[in-house]
Amino acid sequence: MKQVEKESLIWYGLHIIAKDNPELKYRITTQKELISNLYPLVYFGVIQYTLYRGISIDEIPLVETNEYVEYIIENLDVLYKVKNRFVKEKTKKINIKDPEIEELAIDIISGLLIPFINKYAFKKLEKVFALNSAYIRESLINYEYDINHESDDGKVKTSVLYPFLFTLNLVKVFDKNGLYDRVLRNYQKDKLIKKYESGREWREKEVEYLQESLELLKNDEEWSMFLSNFSISKWENFDIEERFKALFQLTKITTILMKDEITAVTMLSDGSEVYDMLKDYLTIYIDYDRYVDDKGNLLNNEEDTEIKILSPFSQRNVNLDILLAYIESKGDLHVKCDPKKLELVTNIYLKVFSKVRTLLLTHEYLPQVVDFQIAIQKKVYCDLLNIFEEVKENKFRRKIDFENFAEELFFIGSDEIEEVLKCDLNTVEEFKSKKFFKTMGKIMSFGLALKNYTARSMEYCLKELFKYCVVVFGPHPIATTIQVADDIEHLYTKFEKFIRLYDEIKNSVNDKKEYEDMQEYLELPSKLLN
Repeated sequence: MKQVEKESLIWYGLHIIAKDNPELKYRITTQKELISNLYPLVYFGVIQYTLYRGISIDEIPLVETNEYVEYIIENLDVLYKVKNRFVKEKTKKINIKDPEIEELAIDIISGLLIPFINKYAFKKLEKVFALNSAYIRESLINYEYDINHESDDGKVKTSVLYPFLFTLNLVKVFDKNGLYDRVLRNYQKDKLIKKYESGREWREKEVEYLQESLELLKNDEEWSMFLSNFSISKWENFDIEERFKALFQLTKITTILMKDEITAVTMLSDGSEVYDMLKDYLTIYIDYDRYVDDKGNLLNNEEDTEIKILSPFSQRNVNLDILLAYIESKGDLHVKCDPKKLELVTNIYLKVFSKVRTLLLTHEYLPQVVDFQIAIQKKVYCDLLNIFEEVKENKFRRKIDFENFAEELFFIGSDEIEEVLKCDLNTVEEFKSKKFFKTMGKIMSFGLALKNYTARSMEYCLKELFKYCVVVFGPHPIATTIQVADDIEHLYTKFEKFIRLYDEIKNSVNDKKEYEDMQEYLELPSKLLN
């Protein structure tokens, strides 16, 4: 196991779950690697189980725990295969056919992991309105495949929820301002008709299913009337069912864009299954503007905002509830933090992770659509964040796939911090040799680049942003406290010194190459210093 995995917040959360149960605490202490490898599969397994049963859940009922465990154990190899299909650094595969390991896994899943998910992964709607866009994006990734169904060629099928979630993300339904323009831009009927007539051959039932959509595309007047559903005047007057109906009709057209990735578009049927499974999510997905004001504040605490939904984020490493409890347990040893700022920083980075991951995913399906977005912010995505590269004018290639852009890339181990604290660093090369600085710089750069209120929320103070990033992304060992005020002060002083050296190089004609190597993780933080 990597050091950062051993120091994840999940361990503190699991110790809370174990409470005074010595057997469970023993499992946590002695089976860290197995637990670490199991958790993402269990979380993914819970999501897949809801697809299997076609249900939406607000908890995992105690009486159904065994059903969930049996499903996950039975499908563990498939869950691993799908979860790691394009991942370069794969987790160790669990030999579930070994009876001893199987029994151990069953005990861990039922005694620790499902209780952990029940306690920390189900969120009240009123608590997650600020994350509506991130929830849509991360749900899109979670529901890409349905392991319960295979196509004729043996490949896992796309889930029934995926095209609808893809549509919500594509048109940015969470922002009603400009919704009409985004639909108009992404759904150009001439290109859609051309796409319909190319690629794989439609099945007879698919032709019948899409007949109404095709007729809509071929009739200018009807197409214009359909598009008007997304104008702000109509959208504001639609109730949630009318909004869903318009978006589902648009989703059927989306399947034309995705025809080569979807085995049979008829799986969407009349949309009732999609509606039933997402019913509790639709309030924050497509009806968000009725519940919050322009500043994102909840307008009223209605009964339907008390509903709990399963978070699309695994809650393993970034978990505000556990983080606050962890900080409280450390007392005066831990650096002082404002809970509201912690929540803000946590939300910013959940939004950033999901935004980048879905941008990379969408680029696989609709490169022209994403290329248009990247071209507008070419310096950000190519030079500063280094996740795309321009291959020809306004045409871009992904430098990393969404499966390999994981939140784990941004976490810092205590070994990296200790290495920096004990060293006297003076030259650029000495600073560059320490992984801590690059990771911290990248964490801040992604937040500053992709969420324009990040700097404002920290009063444009680099030191403040640095502190909260160390608290959220730094190590959280149970036995010791890493985030003490003095150590964070020393870390920041060295980071600031590195930026000063970077600024000197940037202004030097002779060191352009060295400057370019560092700008992706120091350029934006340096703006807050100057």
